[in-house]
Amino acid sequence: MAEHESLESPLRSVRILRERLWNDPHRPRYHLLPPDGFFNDSNGTIFWKGRYHVFYLGRLPNPNLGESSEYDWLPVWDHSSSRDLVHWIHHPPAIVPTFDGKTPLGIFSGDAVENAPVPTLIYHVPEQGTCIATSEDDDLTSWTPLKANPVIPVPGDPSKCEYIVSDPCAWYEDGVYYALIGNKNAKPGYEGDCTSLFRSGDLVHWEYVHPFYRSDRRWTDKIEDCACPDFFPLADRHMLLMHVHQPYGHCQYYLGRYENRSFYPEDHGRMGWPGGSLSAPETLLDDKGRRIFFGWIGEPDRLVGNRPWDDCFATGWGSVMSLPRIISLDDAGKLRIEPVPELEILRRNHRGWEAFELSETHDEILPHVGGDCLEILVALDPVNATQVGVKVRCSPGGEEETVITYEVAKRLNVAAKNESGESFQEAPFCLAAGELLELR
Repeated sequence: MAEHESLESPLRSVRILRERLWNDPHRPRYHLLPPDGFFNDSNGTIFWKGRYHVFYLGRLPNPNLGESSEYDWLPVWDHSSSRDLVHWIHHPPAIVPTFDGKTPLGIFSGDAVENAPVPTLIYHVPEQGTCIATSEDDDLTSWTPLKANPVIPVPGDPSKCEYIVSDPCAWYEDGVYYALIGNKNAKPGYEGDCTSLFRSGDLVHWEYVHPFYRSDRRWTDKIEDCACPDFFPLADRHMLLMHVHQPYGHCQYYLGRYENRSFYPEDHGRMGWPGGSLSAPETLLDDKGRRIFFGWIGEPDRLVGNRPWDDCFATGWGSVMSLPRIISLDDAGKLRIEPVPELEILRRNHRGWEAFELSETHDEILPHVGGDCLEILVALDPVNATQVGVKVRCSPGGEEETVITYEVAKRLNVAAKNESGESFQEAPFCLAAGELLELR
């Protein structure tokens, strides 16, 4: 067979997939996601030499299928970067399994070490433990794992150990590296979500210190955990972000005091509720002093079982990164979340309407507005209504639609109806007296 004939079939498949992705009306247009395939947890995020870098769990085919692993796709750390948080380029994977049988389950979640002297990643390898890699490359495309990995091994007998070794985060402070290891702690009195503090002077030799904080049942259930943590100063307080696996996957946070190498939560909040999907939160601090947040958004109706990436083969892609958001504290010390202003470069062909009144029984259809990729800013005055909202992504006959509804003084609801069925989520929400409901 001629060489060009042997290449024709895979090349044709690549081009067919590319056309399918470009023409998929449901595929996001300006969110960050890989060129193709499934991905999940956002991991290390770094601002370095003028570029924003985001690492996340992609997949590579497993060449050892049937020999050393039951998994045909293994998690790796994929890598994308941007100068403006809008236009992204995709790099080769940063951290990959060795494919020699030493990492049969792939590379799992972790973090970039905050404020490290050189770019440093900390991550979990199943059945081994916490591992570290560093980069001397200004583009952060070449990473060297430490020869001492795993620097924090999985305990041989977990029943005799307070800490659990799983998805870590870390920071560099006063010449010492600190890491939060694991999503639980077994010390009596620290039931519920918790994590364990470790410290090191050289990234190689790590010492267990103690449970990092004590969770409170008035805020979280005992079943909840502290997975994929991220810890950092925010104004005059400290923030601990985390992903929760049970009773449903979501992101939550604490605001509080950091004293004597312990964290004391003072406020708690959630960024997700049943029916939605925002997980694996990560942040970075850029050269403007902004704390920028990224999170992984899956499609709950497609993430089925332990092999969710199988379901993306029909469409060629699966899940998406949240838009980059700036998080800060308001004058009262409460959390503020807003999209980065860089996104405004995408705005064009602006259209606007002055205030008009909606009747109680009829929808108002805005003329000459349609499409799959729009930014909508609407301000609604509930007046005496009990429920107000907007419908978007509506088919002409109403077979498909997404409805965003505010039930006055109660909650905000999002209900979607399409060929796959119906989905629904709600979040507690209450406007101040006289405040307009602004939806973007």
